[in-house]
Amino acid sequence: MTPRWQRAALTPSWIRWLPCAFAHLTVVPAQPRFRRSAWATMVPWEGPAWCDPGSVDEWVDRARRRRAGRDAEDVELHAREHYAWMVRVRATRIELFAEMCRRRGIPVPHTVGELLLCLAEFGLFDIVAETGDGDPWITPRLDRDPLEVLPLSAEERELETRAQRDDQAVLVAIAIRRLAQRTRRRWRRRLVSTSLTRLAGAAGVTEEQARRSLSDLGQIAELGVDTGRGDERLRLSVPWPDFRLRFPFTELPAPEHAI
Repeated sequence: MTPRWQRAALTPSWIRWLPCAFAHLTVVPAQPRFRRSAWATMVPWEGPAWCDPGSVDEWVDRARRRRAGRDAEDVELHAREHYAWMVRVRATRIELFAEMCRRRGIPVPHTVGELLLCLAEFGLFDIVAETGDGDPWITPRLDRDPLEVLPLSAEERELETRAQRDDQAVLVAIAIRRLAQRTRRRWRRRLVSTSLTRLAGAAGVTEEQARRSLSDLGQIAELGVDTGRGDERLRLSVPWPDFRLRFPFTELPAPEHAI
């Protein structure tokens, strides 16, 4: 019987820590646990753990096609600078994750198959072999908090706490952008009427996190917030199209893909 697929419950902040290929492991059968073989046609076990950004020449060619008619030298310079920045961010992420593995005494994964075993060592998957058929039971535990799982120093824990607050603000911003896209533009702003409960649910955060994120977005993205008669009702004034261009994502992106 073909399983029904769904996204595993996931703490979004893992996107900043885990290799790109972990996305394959977030698509799971709609049941609490399942056999590894259920992934047989879904997961490229021998594929690389980290995605390949391609060559800088490929980036330049794509930029030229997208920006046909613009100054070719400026387009190439921007593409090369963008590529170099992305590669630096990616290299930093790879080294940080490798350091977490070294601190735990876990082999650094290079393939998707190795990544699953690595994440199981971190406690993000339970793998139970009840028989000797080589097809163990898998239980995802990706909803665990990186602060509870990773061997972080005191300074790193403080940085992670701040980063998670930023993650929550981006998730709330994505939810607001989706709502704003359904409204009419008024001058250079769009007005959104909603509630804290609905906004938090759409963003996948708690109401307290949503409230704090609204305050943060007011400072960094010029979001206007009017609570009217109490915190439950919200009237948001969204700068447009600046807000849309700043938060174009459908979900929280990996740092190198947010550049």
